[in-house]
Amino acid sequence: MDEIRMRVTVVVEHQGAILVIKEKCSGQPCYNLPGGNVDYLESIPDATRREVWEETGLLVEFERMLWLDERIDGNGKGKHTIGIGVLARLKGEETTPIPGGLEDEEIEWAGWVPLEEFRVMPLFNSARRKQVFEALTQSGYMPQYLGNILS
Repeated sequence: MDEIRMRVTVVVEHQGAILVIKEKCSGQPCYNLPGGNVDYLESIPDATRREVWEETGLLVEFERMLWLDERIDGNGKGKHTIGIGVLARLKGEETTPIPGGLEDEEIEWAGWVPLEEFRVMPLFNSARRKQVFEALTQSGYMPQYLGNILS
């Protein structure tokens, strides 16, 4: 496979809680932040809006980039994905996620998790916890390059 994919991971904070999804999977913690692949010719802000809408039914607006990572797997088919963590804010008055999402049948649940509960919940990618806390709590936080998170 000779292609590079891009994906967004979206952090939405509202009244001290983080928007979290639970994906349908077997045998492992499946709580995660909303997000997914950036489509061809789709901007990062547009992918941010689309992914959160599909997975939670909520409208958001891209605010800023939080981190950049890579997932380079030289084994097997040799996948290379560039991940972009972004901060988004709610847009409009609706704040209640749709359980299961709108279009994504892989979403079992979507909801708001208090920041303190998010700190200890079993996330699919537990390394995300650190980036989210730093981005939301550190004054003057600057986007970071996290390198290859598969190595």
